[in-house]
Amino acid sequence: MMRWIVESSLKARLPVVAIAVGVMVLGVVQLSKAPVDALPEFEGPRVEVQTEALGLSAAEVESLVTLGLEETLSSTAELETIRSESVAGLSSIELIFEPGTDPTLARQLVQERLSSAFTLPKVSKPPVMLQPLSTTSRFMIIGLSSEELSLIEMSVVSRWTILPRLLGVSGVANVAIWGQRDRQLQVHIDPELMQAHGVSQEQIIETTGDALWFSSLGFLNASVPGSGGWIDTPNQRLGIRHDLPISSPDDLAEVSVAGAPLRLGDVAEVVEGHPPLIGDAIVNDEPGLMLVVEKFPGTSTLEVTRGVEAALDELRPGLPGIEIDTTIFRTATFIETAIDNWTVALIIASILVVLVLLAFRFEWRITLISFLAIPMSLIAASLVLYLLGATINLMVLAGLTIALGAVVDDAVISVENIVRRLRQHHSDSSEKSTAAIILEGSLEIRGALAFATLIVVLAVVPVFLLGGRTGAFLEPLVISYALALAASMLVALTVTPALSLILLSKGPLERRDPLIRWLQRSYERAFSAIIHRRPRVALMATGVIVLAGLAVLPSIGRSLFDNRVTVPSFQETDLLIEVEAWPGTSHPEMVRIVTRVGEELQSIPGVDNVAAHLGRAVTGDQVVGTNSSQLWVSVDPNADYGKTVAAIDQTIDGYPGLDGNVEPYLKGRLRDVLTGAGDPIVVRIYGPVLEVLQSQAEKVKENLSEIDGIVDLRVQGQDMEPHVEIEVDLARARNFGLTPGDVRRSAATTIAGIQVGSLFEEQKVFEVAVWSTPETRQSLTSLRELQIDTPDGGRVRLGDVAAVRVVSIPTVIRHEANQPYVDVLADVRGRDVGSVTAEVEDALGEMEFPLEYNPALLGEFAEFQSDQRRGLGITIAVVIGIFLLLQASFGSWRLASLTFLALPAALVGGVLAAFAGGGLTSLGSMAGLLAVFGIAVRNGVLLINHYLHLEEQEGAIFGPELVLRGTRERLAPILISATTTALAVLPLVVLGDIAGLEIVHPMSVVILGGLFTSTLFALFVIPVLYLQFGRRGGGGIGPMVRRIRDRISASPRLLGGS
Repeated sequence: MMRWIVESSLKARLPVVAIAVGVMVLGVVQLSKAPVDALPEFEGPRVEVQTEALGLSAAEVESLVTLGLEETLSSTAELETIRSESVAGLSSIELIFEPGTDPTLARQLVQERLSSAFTLPKVSKPPVMLQPLSTTSRFMIIGLSSEELSLIEMSVVSRWTILPRLLGVSGVANVAIWGQRDRQLQVHIDPELMQAHGVSQEQIIETTGDALWFSSLGFLNASVPGSGGWIDTPNQRLGIRHDLPISSPDDLAEVSVAGAPLRLGDVAEVVEGHPPLIGDAIVNDEPGLMLVVEKFPGTSTLEVTRGVEAALDELRPGLPGIEIDTTIFRTATFIETAIDNWTVALIIASILVVLVLLAFRFEWRITLISFLAIPMSLIAASLVLYLLGATINLMVLAGLTIALGAVVDDAVISVENIVRRLRQHHSDSSEKSTAAIILEGSLEIRGALAFATLIVVLAVVPVFLLGGRTGAFLEPLVISYALALAASMLVALTVTPALSLILLSKGPLERRDPLIRWLQRSYERAFSAIIHRRPRVALMATGVIVLAGLAVLPSIGRSLFDNRVTVPSFQETDLLIEVEAWPGTSHPEMVRIVTRVGEELQSIPGVDNVAAHLGRAVTGDQVVGTNSSQLWVSVDPNADYGKTVAAIDQTIDGYPGLDGNVEPYLKGRLRDVLTGAGDPIVVRIYGPVLEVLQSQAEKVKENLSEIDGIVDLRVQGQDMEPHVEIEVDLARARNFGLTPGDVRRSAATTIAGIQVGSLFEEQKVFEVAVWSTPETRQSLTSLRELQIDTPDGGRVRLGDVAAVRVVSIPTVIRHEANQPYVDVLADVRGRDVGSVTAEVEDALGEMEFPLEYNPALLGEFAEFQSDQRRGLGITIAVVIGIFLLLQASFGSWRLASLTFLALPAALVGGVLAAFAGGGLTSLGSMAGLLAVFGIAVRNGVLLINHYLHLEEQEGAIFGPELVLRGTRERLAPILISATTTALAVLPLVVLGDIAGLEIVHPMSVVILGGLFTSTLFALFVIPVLYLQFGRRGGGGIGPMVRRIRDRISASPRLLGGS
């Protein structure tokens, strides 16, 4: 197959080169249009359903909304896990589907189940299935502020003008508005005025609702508004339309009260207001609006950002008096900076690669062929990724960087072998055609390279089969790496022979490379001295190096199997600060605290801008109370980044009542994926009653405290907040003819308000609600004094028929698999996690739990135990596969065993470089070791196969001269590949840990260190081992390689001429 490919490429050399140029041009053009993002999509198929229930406590949301929806949704097909969170005013249910489930099908299945959700009481809005979001979710935050317009007026503009326009931008999935104050006409009832005029609460509700065209309250006449109809005259039909004369509070105040000769304004205050706030935003140190824009999966952050900015530019002329700030958070800024940094690195690397190739080769034609093969392979791999619909992200770039060593090696080795063969045949005055010689030179090493490529591809199989979100996160790296290797091999089989035939047929091949000749002479002297004068010392030194390589394997294993890979710290100029105050903190107090924190942060040198949102927003991604806030800090790109972040950390730590966390947004998105559950031991106790769960958790904690090695044992219960509880006294209520439902409905109208209808104005819809005056609901005393209408037309104090008291209730109630739970968390010190986990399992098995209560062992160890077992099995299979491939390549169990055991020695330099740069736990360091492993495998396999070729095909006698000749002939490609690769990644090292290079910088450091030892490994360790153990008793080379080489050597001259 490979022979046919090379032959065809040589015959059609001009079309092959033309196609290659076309692919490069097409790649450059298409890649400029490719979707670009910071991170790959690693979220599995999931659907989130939110239900707004304003005015309900977390416990009421759970019982009235969440439980019913969970029962309906838990039978959804393909469902793997269902989780829920119930907070005050909101139910959020997350459905996670089986891996591989089509996201569109998952949404369709959920929608079908929601259509049958008839059991929800009328205390909430309909459930809303949120749009699917990308991994990074948020990509832009827009701040709105104004000195001329009120917050209600700005909210009308944002809701009915800005929001629809942004949702129409291609790629935008959702826009959540923090601080939104929907315009609402409110009828504030005054109990004293109502009592003075003998008007009941029901009369106010009836009057307000029936004054409008439509009301959702079924007991009002407005629930059936009727149609206008039409009349037919002798020659035309005239439609009838009723024009509502109510558009303002003053208009509504003029309506007559049902059953009384009074205006509505005589017994109530009609005002323009907004519903109770579930969240807020701080922009320019003042309350404002914050639009959080999220995008669909697989869309380009740059394109969507430009679309949103273009839409805002179109809207600006029609938004006088509104200041629009798009700099609060903008992921595209990080991506643009990363692209600029990569461009600089690539330009510098290209110049260095050309210079080093010229220095070694001393001939522009050879340099040109080798150089063109490198970008051609990388562009071809990137083009395939683009055609497959992948986004270009940091993981794709990391995969291409890992493959760089192999790509450079292919480019150098192929040309070097062709040039060596041409020079050899020219010096021997061979009658073979140039095409035949190039064919022979191209295929001579292809068999060995095929084995080497299979080995390095096999090495990444465990990563590809990892599964879960971690596997999905690493998948683009593995795919881009494999594609680059495949593209490099294809280029070596097609383009390199074609260019060689075109450029080297008449080239001055007799010109020798002075640098290479000097290096060969120097190596011959060094190697001869080692072999002839210090053979035992050489063997002992080789043994020490091999043992050092084997000694680093446990460190690599611990980093892989302990799941300790650290999250890259992205150099974003936009920082996210998550701040949480004491549960139950009021909205005004939280606004005051956040404003104060923002002002202090703004005064830090290097901080450009600070904005914040607190609480939540409709269809937002935060399921929290008003005590939770997120501050967005923009850092000046020219400021000292580390010093500025340290000052921000110190400022947040200076607020003792706040729980704060400062980190770049992208790092936060990655944290959960790469670091697991965080606590090694997690015992999750399920059951229906929170109080019982809490007591059972304490018992588990007590039992686990006796296990040696467990430290930091704690119960992570439900956070509690103060809440007013109203409990009707049935006997007292009966004295006034009231039922508990009567009391609740009357009190609910006064405290929370009730929507009685809607106003339709132009293309906007505004709510009309009946509420009470703020003074009526400002304290516990005022609540007890609330007047409840009785059936006989009288009134009674709420405190006379019900107990009004302050109690503690959960701020959030979490369910998993339709059950509430409480976690018992623990860390492990002084023992291995596995043995401690086994004792925890035994302790739980000996405990007795009440009916309907059961524990489950989770945590970092339990979560990854099954994956580790599967991963260990796959790794063992891969190791065996690598060993068998080495044996098939060499045809010798002994050579395969020695090479297999010696390969880790090539990684020593990379491991030392990793430890010098912060350890093996970084993702970049682990990826760098993979690159070094690939280089070492290629060098070892090619060198030993070359020894075998000299011995079996060219008749060389086994001994020092054979080894010296074979290594000398391979010296040039080994040194050229190593030096070229080193200089190619050197800019990534020198530029440092800057935006876009957070993963490849530590990777490049490891590659540089690994190149040093892998080169020494190839030039000294492999020759010494082969000389000592390589003598064979007549066995041939591996069957597969033998067949390939026999076909090559026995082939007649198929290509004539040059």
